[in-house]
Amino acid sequence: SSIERPSSSVIKRIKRKLGYVCMACGFDFEKSYGETGKEYIEAHHLTPIANLKEGESRTITDKDFAVLCSNCHRMIHRFEDSSDLDKLKELVKGAK
Repeated sequence: SSIERPSSSVIKRIKRKLGYVCMACGFDFEKSYGETGKEYIEAHHLTPIANLKEGESRTITDKDFAVLCSNCHRMIHRFEDSSDLDKLKELVKGAK
């Protein structure tokens, strides 16, 4: 297929812009892991690549992503709608 994943430099830029704290639960890798966790976070596509139409080219912006810790990233993919960041936030809040 001709749908391309954003390059790692684009992802790096987006992470820098969005920061390195989980948007769902507030986990901060650097706080927990020190230097090893510095500038570590996972970028989650709010519009799954699979949902883009073949040949559709889009400018990827930070609005297309959420930054999530590894746990929240796994959990959001269990939702029927993996773009529902608000649902994930509510779930995390309710679970505490």
